[in-house]
Amino acid sequence: MRKQILAMAAMLLFVFGLMWGGHSCMALAAANTAEGSLSGNVGMLKQENSRYIMQVTVENSGEDFTGTVQVIFGSDYDNCAYNTEITLPAQGKKQFTIAVPENAAETVYGICQLNFLDERGETIQSISLKDVYNGLQSGITAGILSDDYSSLTFMDAGGEPLYVRGIDYPMELVELNNDNLLGYLDGLYFLVIDQFNVSSLSEDNIQAIQDWVTGGGWLIVGTGTYAEQTLTGFDEAFLNVGVTGISQPGEENIATVNEDKYGYYYNYTYDAGIDFTQMAIADLDYNKMHMYGAAESVDNPSIIYPVGDGAVSILYFSLAEKELQKMSFSMVQRIFEEVMYQSDSYQDFGKYRDLEYVGQRALAFIDSRNSDVDFSWLKVLIFIYVIVVGPILYLILRKCKRSEWYWVGAPALGILFIAGVYFFGRGIRITEAKVYSVTVQQTESSQADTYFLAYHSGVKPWKVYLNDRYDVAGPGFQGYSYYSRGNASITDYHYVVGNDSKGMSVGMKPRGNFENGFFYAGAKGESKGTISGTDFTGFGVGNMDGSVTNGTAYDMAYLAVYANSYIMVISDVKAGETVSLTQAAMDGRCIYEGSEPYFDSLLHNMVGVYRSHRDYEQADMAALLIGIGVAEERKPNPGTAVLAGVVRDYDKAVADKCKETAYGCFYSYGQTSTGGGQNASN
Repeated sequence: MRKQILAMAAMLLFVFGLMWGGHSCMALAAANTAEGSLSGNVGMLKQENSRYIMQVTVENSGEDFTGTVQVIFGSDYDNCAYNTEITLPAQGKKQFTIAVPENAAETVYGICQLNFLDERGETIQSISLKDVYNGLQSGITAGILSDDYSSLTFMDAGGEPLYVRGIDYPMELVELNNDNLLGYLDGLYFLVIDQFNVSSLSEDNIQAIQDWVTGGGWLIVGTGTYAEQTLTGFDEAFLNVGVTGISQPGEENIATVNEDKYGYYYNYTYDAGIDFTQMAIADLDYNKMHMYGAAESVDNPSIIYPVGDGAVSILYFSLAEKELQKMSFSMVQRIFEEVMYQSDSYQDFGKYRDLEYVGQRALAFIDSRNSDVDFSWLKVLIFIYVIVVGPILYLILRKCKRSEWYWVGAPALGILFIAGVYFFGRGIRITEAKVYSVTVQQTESSQADTYFLAYHSGVKPWKVYLNDRYDVAGPGFQGYSYYSRGNASITDYHYVVGNDSKGMSVGMKPRGNFENGFFYAGAKGESKGTISGTDFTGFGVGNMDGSVTNGTAYDMAYLAVYANSYIMVISDVKAGETVSLTQAAMDGRCIYEGSEPYFDSLLHNMVGVYRSHRDYEQADMAALLIGIGVAEERKPNPGTAVLAGVVRDYDKAVADKCKETAYGCFYSYGQTSTGGGQNASN
């Protein structure tokens, strides 16, 4: 009998070996057939709606191919793979597009690889690509308003890129005048005014410049012999600098007198060989400005100060001076960089936004809700041990006349058994994904943005399908991620976005157990009505006044008013309800209020509030913070109040059957008594 069993086992192993070997041979043959016959390219087609549309072109010079075309964007953070199922006939060519979200651009600035995967997911062709972005990395545009534009063309830093927070941005100059200024202004990062009579501009253009700077623009003004012309055209509340004198070439001036005081003297004189005595230097008086933060620069001969979310730098000389042609590109860059560092808007520059950091941190606070370990499998192991392993052990010990050892050996063997299954079987333990999603939308907009944290306790790749309203997805909150790990190879992708017959999916290729993934997805939405409010005053605890109306069809668990670095959070605001802030505080509906100079400080303070009160859900506050962060980033001007409300049990982002906690966060803008802003109902 024993021989028969062994013979049958050997036959089964032989047959299995033939099947496996045949399968492997067929797979190898397929790979060899496709090897070298598949080719392709990736390039940017266009940029629209905060997303990059990448066009993928693939060709097949061999036999029919059915599988997946994979485009991997790599960076120092988390590589992201975009998978598209495709059938490519012999001698065929196809084109399709993939949408990469703007807030995942950190991954796109790295390297790119195009892979062809067979139906089993094995890579059969891999192509490394260069120059796939074709202008994806937008440059920095500086507008030049001057009667001597040709003398200022050196301000492009000799074609060298401007290096900002780890990314090189190409510099581009635009010549401006009274007629084309408004058409270019919104697209500028910098505006340089030099040897130009500001008073010759129309009142609309002057006001537009002032609003542009207040809203986050960076203004650089050259003076020298043109000091009066460049400084006196603006409103005194915006720029109020007196000119006490102008030195002529050959005379002693403020730059030479203060040569030991400022670090710029070494750079300008010894490094670049610039002689200040050969230049006309303006002596400027800024003491009557009453501008917070106004000071003399230590890097350039200038006065520099913040204005709203922007900043102004006023140089002692004209940038058109011939001596300045000696400046190195690094010195030119420093003029630009210094005015950026003076403004709060620098914090929001490029793809590294502190508000995205706040959003990610807010999501991180609800990790515990998604990372509860499912130990239900332990019940199965205990059952197996009690029914099978335990009795067998007892019978063996009894036959060996050592049954008394059972009470010692059974617990020890049980622990070893469970530990062994846990460690050796962890690769097959997969539980369903858990998702926490926050869909953020300006009430009047048709574009919705969903930020979500997905969790999966397992080490195998996983994915969840999104609802069909989504047309773009990718990794979210790049750059500051505590969970990012540098990759040794681009093939070690972490995030996965897929498109197949079932729709769009997102997922991860975990590097370890209990991994979280921060994702973003964009969708088309419908107008939600309005959230309106006006005349908010008294920015201080217990003093805030005004009213806010929930003009949506949704009951809001919490509604926040955030203006002038002050926030007030009101609970339980019904659809259609108008709430007086003063009355809400008296009724005990104000669950938090405070003045926060920095947004991250706001995050930490609010965390303390809802952690110390059982009535306040962490998830509610995290959703509210994410919505406020997005609204604050997109607000039209500094005088605008952000109005944001949280809706529980909102439309789910995931189409699969999984555990999802879904929130909606709608926002709009209202007026304050201290600044502009449009009522959301206008």
